[in-house]
Amino acid sequence: MKVRSNVHTILMMAVLFMAILQSGCAMFKKRPLLVPRESGDTLVEITDPKLLPNFRDDYSRDTLLRSIDNSLDYLKKVKSNPYGFNMAGFSHQNLEGTLKFFREGFLNCRSADELNKYIIQNFRVFQAIGREYEGQVHFTGYGTPIYDGSLTPTGQFRYPLYKKPADFKKPYNTRREIEERGLLKGNEIVYLKSKLDAYLIHVQGSGQINLPSGERVYVGYDADSGHKYASIGRMLVMDGKIEEDDLTLSTLISYFDQHPNELDSYLKRNDRFIFFKRVTHAVPYGSINVPVTAMRSIATDKKVFPAGGLAFAVVEPRKKKGWFKKKVGEKKSFFVLDQDTGSAILTPARADVYFGIGDQAMLEAGNLNTHGQLYYLLKR
Repeated sequence: MKVRSNVHTILMMAVLFMAILQSGCAMFKKRPLLVPRESGDTLVEITDPKLLPNFRDDYSRDTLLRSIDNSLDYLKKVKSNPYGFNMAGFSHQNLEGTLKFFREGFLNCRSADELNKYIIQNFRVFQAIGREYEGQVHFTGYGTPIYDGSLTPTGQFRYPLYKKPADFKKPYNTRREIEERGLLKGNEIVYLKSKLDAYLIHVQGSGQINLPSGERVYVGYDADSGHKYASIGRMLVMDGKIEEDDLTLSTLISYFDQHPNELDSYLKRNDRFIFFKRVTHAVPYGSINVPVTAMRSIATDKKVFPAGGLAFAVVEPRKKKGWFKKKVGEKKSFFVLDQDTGSAILTPARADVYFGIGDQAMLEAGNLNTHGQLYYLLKR
């Protein structure tokens, strides 16, 4: 009797599974493809209210207002887009009007529901086409590390960051050529303890250096060598050294702590080299020359998204391998301003979120490696 009951249960489960597959149950349904109105468009207007996100913001009101003001400063100074993005409707005048109108409404709305209704009634919403027109955007994070260092080389501090040489022009030499031929001797800005520390500042684009005197030096991005960027994290995944689902900044640092002899060969496989300059501001400036704000500034490809624009990010929990893939972390949604760019942040399927300054910010930024959706707003 028990055997018969088990067989019946298995048959019922099989029938149910087949019914789900054949009916196209909602849990397996895909959203419709995002078809651009014009060839080359990277944003598609969402006209069906059912496809709009819930505009719930998970972070501080003050930081959003400050970041909006930074974008407004940029749009006042630069009257037309210098990066090549030219989608209809996204003029600097319209972007500026959008930010002013959103700011006013944001201050007046007394609840999340009220804000959500305000946006739906007063703004056009455009979604990034993402990967293969499916709207999936790969989100990662970046921040500003703080390391110990010295203005002169010592036994402890031996790995320099460099300023642009006098003969600089693009394309400059590759990383391997620069290091093996000593091409930048005399252009050192500051020396660090670890070659990996120096490289991570290359990747993040800014850094703060504590000197033995107690002074703190700030360095920011000045230029790159013009060669294609290659991620050492991606190399480790491709070489089977780290599982893709486990790739974070922490696992990368841990790997090279355990295999220090491999670091140099991996670094030299990335031809792109970054040149720095000393700056006076503690908070780094993005590519549009305004300060970036933690959890409010994103880096994107400025050829495909509007510089300074107001956007809304929906970041899904990270997925790890397993039956239906296990979700790790929480879903987050928040308004962001498009204020920066990056060597690896190319195409409408990539966005990098700025997490702030220091160890905790770097840890959280390094743990963000997931997908989601990105929407841009325009005042009706």
